[in-house]
This record gives sequence, C-alpha cells and structure tokens, in this order.
Amino acid sequence: MKHYCTIFDKNYLYQAVTLYNSLKKYEDFYFYTLCMDPISFDVMSGLNLDKCVVINVNQLITPEVDEVRNRTTFGQFCWICQPLLCSYILKSFDVDMITYLESDSMFFSNPDVLFEELGDNSVSLVPHNYTPKYDQSKISGEFCVQFNAFKNDTNSIKVLNYWKESCFKYTKLDSNFLPGQLCLDKWKSLFDGVKSIKNIGAGVAPWNINSFHFSNKDNVFYVNDSPIIFYHFHHFGWYLDGRFELGNYPLPKPVVIYIYGKYISELEKAENLVKQIFPDFNYRKLFSQKGTRNLSSIKDVKSFIVFIIDIIKRKLKNRYNVFMPSYFNFQSK
Repeated sequence: MKHYCTIFDKNYLYQAVTLYNSLKKYEDFYFYTLCMDPISFDVMSGLNLDKCVVINVNQLITPEVDEVRNRTTFGQFCWICQPLLCSYILKSFDVDMITYLESDSMFFSNPDVLFEELGDNSVSLVPHNYTPKYDQSKISGEFCVQFNAFKNDTNSIKVLNYWKESCFKYTKLDSNFLPGQLCLDKWKSLFDGVKSIKNIGAGVAPWNINSFHFSNKDNVFYVNDSPIIFYHFHHFGWYLDGRFELGNYPLPKPVVIYIYGKYISELEKAENLVKQIFPDFNYRKLFSQKGTRNLSSIKDVKSFIVFIIDIIKRKLKNRYNVFMPSYFNFQSK
C-alpha cells in the first residue's frame, strides 16, 4: 500500500481532487491532504474520498512553526509545511513510506516504476530536467519538489530535519530566495540513501517539455520513448472570463491539445464532483495580472495598450498560452 501526501488551499482544491483521481486509476493507496484554510478542510472532509486522510494545518502548528508563519508569506508557509507534513505523517500514522506530491500534478501512467528505481534507497529526488534555454537551476535548483519519497528510517529523518531547517530560512523580505528548494541539491552529498530518479517520464513540465519528443501512441503519452508518469502543471489557472492560462513557457501544440486538454477534462470532473455536494463552492486559481486580464474589464486606452503589448510580447516569444474552453472542446471532436 502506497501513501501519498500533498498541500493545497481552496484555490487548488480542484487540482488536488484531480491528482487523487489520477492516482486512483493505477493503484490502491492512502492520500493525506494538508488543507491550508478552513474552507478546503471542510470541503475535502465532506467529499469523503476513499482512503483520503484530511489534515488541518493547525495540527502542525507549534510555537516555533507559528513564529515562522508570522514572518513569511502564505506561499512561503505552504513550502515550509512540505517537510513538516511528511514528518508528521511518518510519526503520527507510522507508515513505511510517505511520498510528497505537488497538488498541481496529474499521473498519466503507473508510478510503480519510480518506486522500483528508488529500490533500497530511502529518499527520492526528481530533477527539473530544464530545457537548456530555460535553465533556472541557479535560482530554483537542480531538483524540484514534486515526487519526494521518504521511507520511515534514519536516513529520511535526517533529510527531513535538514529540509525543515532550510525552509525555516524563508522570509517575506526576500521572495526570490528559495532555501527550501535549493537545499535539495545538497541531499545526495550530505546524506546516505538519496536516489535521483532518472526516468524522464517523472516530472514532465513546461520547463522541460521542449527537451523531448512528445508522442501519442494509442492515447498513451510519451516523451522520447518513455511513458509520461506524471506532468507538473506549473502556473496553470483560470481567468474570470473562463479562459485557461497554461503558463509562460513555449508549449508544442500536441502537448496543449493532449496533455492540457486531458487535464482540463479531469478538472471539470473534479469540479462537478465538488459541486454535487458543495454547490456554492466557487474558488479557483485565478489570474488577473496586467496584460492578461479580462478584456471586457479594460476601461481606458492606456490599459488597453498594455493589454495588447503584453499579448504581442508573449506571442513573439511563442509564450502566449491563453485559451478559451471552446478550443479544447473543438479539438476533442
């Protein structure tokens, strides 16, 4: 029996349910969800998903953690909770292993191959595998927090303590400093039993998809000759007018159609499930920044010019990934 965990607030609840549903297609497992606000906790509890353990963020709060929360942004505190959650589950639920996943991920094939690659090791790492043109390893590190398995042993406890200490260095005074992310690069040199996953199907994402040849073989998606295990939908969200934002990296058209099209379809299923029980739930990851706001909301010439210039800049760089729902409905026919 596998044990997975993730973190989210009300704005990422549909993503978390989609992640859960994607795993359910391949194996029996327990899914531990750390809800960062009362609304997400109430909704996840009310859904009564099979073998889903709903955890309130207050269960992790100690005087030390509370002090860190008060000097960090909400986003930073979510990152701080990553090692705290894994440690909490290992200790409180006495599981053999817990695997942390990002809530904005979805599985496209069975993750068992990743645990086979982990083998007798204690901790897993998955590299960003940046496309060289978009390499941000100096800022964000070689490895990404997205599929981190921790066995309930001494090696993992040491890594988790180090990760926690690094995360406690976050501060709202420096939003560009990512100690909890950068410290992953040191795990292999500092600790025993840390395995870097080589399977390129793990952690396929906007920042690396252009390094691979993407193909669809009988509705199984591949990068090069490896089935995609999971895709990390970084910077995905909605606009108020219903458009989808797929992020600011160039995306090949087949990836938009098949990978993002599948994700959007699964998100709609998650939304329908939630709405059946909580019809008034109305939260999403919404974008409203300049240049990509709802066109109908623009009331003056200056804002309109900014809007158009931003679109032109993104299109010239092949980074304009804003689509109406009808685009995916059309493509699926």
